Formats: sequence, C-alpha cells, structure tokens
Amino acid sequence: MHLLLARPPFAFATGGAFALSIRRSPPICERNCAAHYLCKNARMIQWSDLEMFLAAVRAGSYTAAGRQLGVNRTTVGRRVEALEQALGIALFDYSALGPAPTRAGQRVLAAAEAIEREIAAMGHDIGGNHLREAPIRVAGSAGIVSEFLPDLALFRRANPDCPIEILDELDPLEALTQRRADLALALVRSSPLRFAGRQVAVLQQAPYGRRGAGDLEPIGWGLEFESALSGAPWTTANPLGEEALAAGLVTCNSWPQMKLATLSGLGRASLWCFAGDAEPTLERLAPPDPRHESPLWLLHRAKAPPGAALQRLIAFLEQAIANRIGA
Repeated sequence: MHLLLARPPFAFATGGAFALSIRRSPPICERNCAAHYLCKNARMIQWSDLEMFLAAVRAGSYTAAGRQLGVNRTTVGRRVEALEQALGIALFDYSALGPAPTRAGQRVLAAAEAIEREIAAMGHDIGGNHLREAPIRVAGSAGIVSEFLPDLALFRRANPDCPIEILDELDPLEALTQRRADLALALVRSSPLRFAGRQVAVLQQAPYGRRGAGDLEPIGWGLEFESALSGAPWTTANPLGEEALAAGLVTCNSWPQMKLATLSGLGRASLWCFAGDAEPTLERLAPPDPRHESPLWLLHRAKAPPGAALQRLIAFLEQAIANRIGA
C-alpha cells in the first residue's frame, strides 16, 4: 500500500509491506535551500534510521539512545551513518560537549519529529499500540526534585505512558551538559545559553528547627556538596564545606538529607520556605534572608528539542510549581 502526498519533499520507507512515499513539490523546495538539497540527495529513507537519529539527538549519545530503543550503541551509530549516506550529508557536529545536529541535521530532525507525530496519531486513531516512550530523566539542584514527587505522581497518573527516572545528581546543569538528564530543576540566577527553558519561581530561605527542641547547633553542607555547587549565593545560607568541617558540625550533601536532619532534631538549618513551612513539626526561627533567595528554572538542552512526553511534563510542572510556590 502506498500513500501519495504533495509534500513535504521526502520519500520515507518503513520497510515490509507498508511504505510511505511522498512526492516532491518543486516550488516549495526551491524556496527552502536545505529542503531542496535533501530532496536532491534522498532516495528511500528508512523510518527506523530516522527514529535512531531522533533518539540520538534527544538522549545525547548513541549509548543512551540504544538503551531507550533496546539496541546497542553500535546499531544506533550504524543506522545514523546509513541515514547520512542516504542523504549525502553529515548530521552531527562534534565538540567538547558532545555531538550536536548540523544545520542540515536540524532540518532532518524537524522532519523526523513531524513523522513521529503522524505515526503516533495514526496509531491512536486506529486503536493500535502506543509508541514506547523513553524515560524522562529528571535532576534537581542538590536533589530538590524530591520536593516535587507528589506533583510527579499526579503527572504519572494522568500520563501512564510517560516513564520518569529521578536522578541522584547534585548539579543538574552538569547532568544536562553531559546528557545524563533530560530536564533540570535548577537553582541558578540565570540560564546558560546552552540550555532552554524558563524561570518558574523564586525560592526563599529561612532558618528552621524542630518545634520545642530548644537551642540547636547549625547543620552544614558537606564537602561533596561544596565541590559540586559552591559559588551559588543560596548555598551559603548554611555553613559550607571546610567551614562546617572545621566547626565539627553535622553535615549533609543533599537537600533531602538536610531537611530530614532538621526534622529529626539533629540541628537547625536554613531550608526553602515553601518546604519548611509545610512541616508542622518545624518552626521558623527568623525571617527569610533575601541574600539567599534563588530563582528556580526548568531547563533542557537547547540543541535537543524536547519530545512530546517531555513537553507535557514541562508544561505540567510549570503550572504545578506556580500553584504551589507562585511565579
């Protein structure tokens, strides 16, 4: 069976008995030099090769893409190379930060995403099986993503086809850069240019202690925390690294540890107010200090457009965080 369409200017084959052929539309191609170039060089492009390319861009590496697709990295690399040979162009540039799509690769990426959406819509319309979604890997500064587990639970109930992997990362920007994460809940003043996203809230800090516990010594951030996140103004709300070690304080290396240590009465600590105020066993010991405020951002890699599942999660968290904390 063949489907003949007027545009876009590609010819794709899914293999087997079902093939999708798309005729060229010269006037449109001539107005788009990248598309025209691909038209002249493309023969029959396998959808499976495009799927591998799409996964490699989103995951950030052949290894991660292979894990999502259930194949090894060699297979992903071979299929991407076959796609490059079919088109006669390079699809990736390589730098110290890893591979990123070339200008032509961005055009192929847009076409692959459009086809992916059409296949998913077709499957939905005819009652077929949904395409398997890759896990969305989420990291947060010092593990602050743990505060939003109830929101993620609500999202999962509404989107059971979107698996989520919560990462144990202190610095989510490094995790995004190294392509270990797809989405970062980052406590930073501004977003680096290599990322895309938006600021969703401004978080305040204040000192808290267990209610009725009396005088408590401070809890500090540990050396691992200092190594990963030193330099951000919000990190100095509690004694940090060497300072805390020299004072002989109890130290923690993540937000969940700091909050639980305070709840347990191990000491007092500056906590994010939206979380500390929600705990009935804690009391605020002083007003928030504006020097320790921090914007909260939802970020993803600028050169890896988010897939449909990640787009849904970002939109959901934007609203959930705005409702809980306020923009």
